[in-house]
Amino acid sequence: MENERKLIMLVDDNPTNLINGVQVLSEKYSVFTAPSAKKMFALLEKHRPDLLLLDIEMPEMNGYEAIKLLKESEEFREIPVIFLTAKSEASNELDGLSMGAIDYITKPFVPALLIKRLDIHLLIESQKRALEEQQKALEYYNANLRKAFSTYVSDEVIDEVMSDPSRLQLGGSMRNVTAVFTDIRSFTPIAETLDPRDLVKLLNIYLSGISNVILDHKGTIDKYVGDAVIGFFGAPLALSNHALSACTAAIEMRLKESEINETLHEKGLSNIRLFTRIGINSGNMIVGNMGSEQKMNYTIMGNEVNLASRLEGVNKYYGTQILTTEATLAAAGEGLLVRRLDRVRVVGFSASARIYELINTAAAATPKERELVERFDEALIVFENRDYQAAAAAFEAILAFAAEDKPAALFLERSREFLRTPPATDWDGVFAMHEK
Repeated sequence: MENERKLIMLVDDNPTNLINGVQVLSEKYSVFTAPSAKKMFALLEKHRPDLLLLDIEMPEMNGYEAIKLLKESEEFREIPVIFLTAKSEASNELDGLSMGAIDYITKPFVPALLIKRLDIHLLIESQKRALEEQQKALEYYNANLRKAFSTYVSDEVIDEVMSDPSRLQLGGSMRNVTAVFTDIRSFTPIAETLDPRDLVKLLNIYLSGISNVILDHKGTIDKYVGDAVIGFFGAPLALSNHALSACTAAIEMRLKESEINETLHEKGLSNIRLFTRIGINSGNMIVGNMGSEQKMNYTIMGNEVNLASRLEGVNKYYGTQILTTEATLAAAGEGLLVRRLDRVRVVGFSASARIYELINTAAAATPKERELVERFDEALIVFENRDYQAAAAAFEAILAFAAEDKPAALFLERSREFLRTPPATDWDGVFAMHEK
């Protein structure tokens, strides 16, 4: 079955595009075409493609309308869709991905690159379906508590829950927990250089290493989204120190990442070192089994979850690796070395939050890390008091001490900018983040 040609449906109202697409794709795949979205739905009644290549600008029904109907259909929603379109604005790409497309490719395309991306997506979808079938078989084989939770919590957690089932409340409840979001910096260019099978090997090595750290600290794996891992601490098993456990796990992930990079290099899978960004937040979140009777996911929801997700992305702005909040640090207590940064307002939030860089555990922190945090905090106080000349001098001194420190470089640039153009007198000191 591995050698069976995959079936691709190409949907485009332009006959020339259909002819060119078939010429490129038919060398490797079985291809059939549809000149409109309506014709596509008629053909889907008889044929089930492994992947849909869908144009956006079409008469009668455009690509956005078509994918909406596909995702609403129980029969067709699992068919992976890639937009192949001349619409090249970033907002168009965001709209397409938000509606459920797995990729967005603009025309004119490079044939070899198109084939490479299709290979990657088809292999990932194949692996995904295989994993889903295995999970379904397991659930039907033995739908007891241990089997249901064994895929996303550690054996130690299962043992404790099984010893006292009253500690577990199923169905969704408000719990005080800590959410952790991870993502690899600039992973797409790395993935595009790999053979699809090597990409799967790389992801399995990476995800296994990061997941094991979460499980070792009594955390729960919520889900995998490509190379990203979403986890949480404090459910289903209540942990009085869930915030500290999450922070300690994040620091250990950084160490585990070094081992993973060595392994990937030795196996010839990647000469580019992976760099994982991590966002952590604690608070009241809805936790429970959500989904349908046949397929459900033990997961977390709520604003505090979203804030953790946003912080993972905010790392890009500060050049940091692990960001967390006051709520997490208050719950974690002593034992961590952190650097105080800005008050920020992230995308989708009206309220601001003070954020902190998680540097190390207090026990493992080096003298240089401690001095860096102390110097930075002193400089930040001067900056927030709006003495930008003195702040610039302080951040320059920090860079002389730690030349590669990106937050210090950012605040030096800010200080100089505010010397040239001071902020408004009524500015509240909050920095708005405009990207997720």
